[in-house]
Amino acid sequence: MSDKFEKLTGVVYKKWKSSHRRKFYEHPDEEEFACFIEGRLSPAESLQMKEHLISCPHCAEVFAVQSRIKSTGNLAVPAELIARIKEATGKQVLTPALEIILRFKERVFELIKASGDVLVGQELVPAPVLRSRRIKDFKDEITVLKDFQDIRVEIKIENKGAGAFDLSVTVKEKQSSRPLKDLRIALTKNDLELESYHSDLGRVTFEHVLLGRYIIQIYSAESTIAHILLDIKK
Repeated sequence: MSDKFEKLTGVVYKKWKSSHRRKFYEHPDEEEFACFIEGRLSPAESLQMKEHLISCPHCAEVFAVQSRIKSTGNLAVPAELIARIKEATGKQVLTPALEIILRFKERVFELIKASGDVLVGQELVPAPVLRSRRIKDFKDEITVLKDFQDIRVEIKIENKGAGAFDLSVTVKEKQSSRPLKDLRIALTKNDLELESYHSDLGRVTFEHVLLGRYIIQIYSAESTIAHILLDIKK
């Protein structure tokens, strides 16, 4: 009877968990961290977890602390688990990120979330201020900017219709506005690099990109400058 009760409880819990699935921009709980480390998440859930850890320094720090392995006597730690922890808590997780979530509505972009400033006319407006002004729709294009220490990154998304858009990435020195040279900018989807360009002009454009979730990675000759998470949905 006890075994049947435990199985029934497990089924009910899994059903409840699936109906309360964490949204992309919400923070994972301890159970989700543990499942990620142990490889018990689905491929889609694992990708979502990685993207969140890249975009959220707080969760990356919490996860790194929770998953740090210490000597525990005779406890055998599988090599695969150690490798997974190293991958999940490596340098890229701690790299600053810009997150942009939009909804595509014919010739209009609806801004759902942005962790940078949005260009409205000639004014740079933080996303929370836009919400207070009840500004969320942008016709034809939207530009989001974020500073990474002394470097400014500008993301311009232009609506080309038929569920496609052009994506321009501009990287400048914050104070002088001079374009950053010797850059590599890559567009990635589902851990697959779709396009990658080298630029000495501080600007790269990806044309006719379809709706979906992407990661844009910006590299200098010395290091990774930033990650941009871009999610455009219908």
